Amino acid sequence: MTGNSKYRYLFIINPVAGISGKKHFPEMIARVFGEIAVAVETCFTTGKGNASHLVRENWDRFDVFVAVGGDGTVNEVISAVAGSEKFFSLIPAGSGNALGRELGLSMWPARALKEMVTSQPKVIDTGTVNGRRFVNVCGVGFDAHIAGRFAKSKLRGPLSYVAHVLRDFVTYQPHWYRITIDGKTFRRKAFVVTVANTSQFGNNAFIAPRAKVDDGLLDICILKPFPVGMAPDLALRLFNRQLDGSKYCEYFQGKDIQIEGETLGYQVDGEPFVNNEPLHLSVENKSLNILIPEPTESLLARLSLDKLMKF
Repeated sequence: MTGNSKYRYLFIINPVAGISGKKHFPEMIARVFGEIAVAVETCFTTGKGNASHLVRENWDRFDVFVAVGGDGTVNEVISAVAGSEKFFSLIPAGSGNALGRELGLSMWPARALKEMVTSQPKVIDTGTVNGRRFVNVCGVGFDAHIAGRFAKSKLRGPLSYVAHVLRDFVTYQPHWYRITIDGKTFRRKAFVVTVANTSQFGNNAFIAPRAKVDDGLLDICILKPFPVGMAPDLALRLFNRQLDGSKYCEYFQGKDIQIEGETLGYQVDGEPFVNNEPLHLSVENKSLNILIPEPTESLLARLSLDKLMKF
């Protein structure tokens, strides 16, 4: 399978997500994949929802649909591919890059592209919330609030996200939720309720440190109200994979989750959604075929990263 020469690839590039300079990506992709004579085409998205449309429009012509962008672009492509025999892959090129980090991909697009040449098949889980697909996390509470703020911001990137967090953190009021996990129901007042398929929000912020993308389970992290003075400790735990050890965190795993409450706006892989209905979440076990690199020598191992990065 070295080189995956039997596959036909469509690279779906979001020109406005995360890092700049994507106008040169088609040339870089053609150069790398031209070395192994793979059928490759590239296209650029024109707005929200267009990535899914491009997958459907080109369904019969390609075997692998590659998202080049952030978590929103990844979600759109996955939503169109999951549950089929087609393959998904990605070049992390957004602000958070949650799935790319989870899968151990390089955050340098040129290196990730070079590594893709020797990628191998793997099957992972996805989740659904009220019929909407997610691959990373779905959450209500403060993270959904910030996702809404960030979506309206003209500034992108991690610094803009952090600025919104710092501005709204002190004034945000936790809410009561009625949560049912695999038939067991309880009420909690929570700052955040996150249902996760992968371990992190992105940028190595590990909201669900025990989560595995192929274990057939969703991980539920409930962050209870906490004193403002505990924020530095919780932030440190978040980035050290230790949040589940805090007394302010309750942690569960399950396959079927329902969340009810008065404030049910939610975020899916970083995208905010206005909502007033109860949330029903479930895991879709082994529902997504992906291609990810394995750490072996490849045909392109001799190519210099510097040579690729000049684009």
